Amino acid sequence: MKVASSKPITGYDFIILSTQDWNSLPTRKHRFARWWAESGNRILYVEQQMHWAGWLVDLKCQLTRPLQWLQGPRLVDTNLWIFTLPIVLPFFQMSRLINWINNLFLLPILRLQLRRLGFENVILWTYTPHSAEFIGRLNETADIYEIVDDFVSARGLISAKAISRMERKVIESVDLVIVTAPALLESKKEGAKNIELVPNGVETEHFAHAADPNTPVAESFAQLKHPVIGLLGTMNYWIDTELIARIAHAHPNWTIAHVGPRDLLANTAPLENLPNLVSTGRIPYQELPYYVKAFDVCVNPYVMDGIAEHCSPLKLYEYIATGKPIVSVDMPEAHVFEELIHIAHSSDEFIELVERAVHENDGLTDVRLAEAKNHSWRERFERVHCSLEQVLDKKFL
Repeated sequence: MKVASSKPITGYDFIILSTQDWNSLPTRKHRFARWWAESGNRILYVEQQMHWAGWLVDLKCQLTRPLQWLQGPRLVDTNLWIFTLPIVLPFFQMSRLINWINNLFLLPILRLQLRRLGFENVILWTYTPHSAEFIGRLNETADIYEIVDDFVSARGLISAKAISRMERKVIESVDLVIVTAPALLESKKEGAKNIELVPNGVETEHFAHAADPNTPVAESFAQLKHPVIGLLGTMNYWIDTELIARIAHAHPNWTIAHVGPRDLLANTAPLENLPNLVSTGRIPYQELPYYVKAFDVCVNPYVMDGIAEHCSPLKLYEYIATGKPIVSVDMPEAHVFEELIHIAHSSDEFIELVERAVHENDGLTDVRLAEAKNHSWRERFERVHCSLEQVLDKKFL
């Protein structure tokens, strides 16, 4: 449902505490930050909080990180600065005490950056469930917590019990909670002053290029053997790599194409030594349609756990916007498009549905393209804008 904003929100100073670096694959965090800036607000985008253990594991990619924070806020566009935090103590998502110590250390650093930029009319917009110690301490006008993932179900150096308590404190402290999936709305609503559901979206025109006959296939994919079964996005621990491997083994004459990077936590063992698997690594966002153009079927093979239950997968929206056939596991968000995609209830059925999708012409390309327009990122931003507008209106009554 489209929501029209009655007046633009402008003249504010946003500090955005993100769970992603600025140069990572673009998500709602990046888009919303840019659009708030384009609306006449000043933005300080604070990159993900990294601890020493994580830094050492990913040293090859993060070698210069300790130096980046010494540079202070870096201007990357009009009204938009990026700031890298210093590396902190590990286990802060497992121990409330360690998290409190880290936040005690980071709070004056954040305050210093706000003073350096002359930020005064501050809105704190956090994506981190461990940021309660910052709320109300940055002289902010309003506090927003946007939940795009269920951290309680996440893996790694995370304690579900500890992070749940930290997140509950954030939820109870902020003026508005925004969630991306109905299951998150249900599980996070307790204690929230206001809570709104705003799912993920898609840049419809961008991904629609994959359905355009005039769009060329990426050069490295031009000679792939068809059919091509495609997976878009980061290969992370929530992707069922065993299911991908089963498809590859069942159909050695097919090509399994993964377009995107691999996360360190991904279970890549099942994918080793698969001769019909092609993986690109990270691809510039603007080039993605040229790769997806080669897909005959798009797949959404999530591991069925708490992550799948509570998330709004970007790739589903992007697949719909390409017009191509789609096979998904039976996760709640798949049912948003249940008339337009195949939904599998088991691994065996998933493979069967991929086989069916390969051989059938379902005639739904144009229907999918039209449906994608109902889920544009701009429409999502308008809904978020209106939610914040209502918070600010109450503040100044």
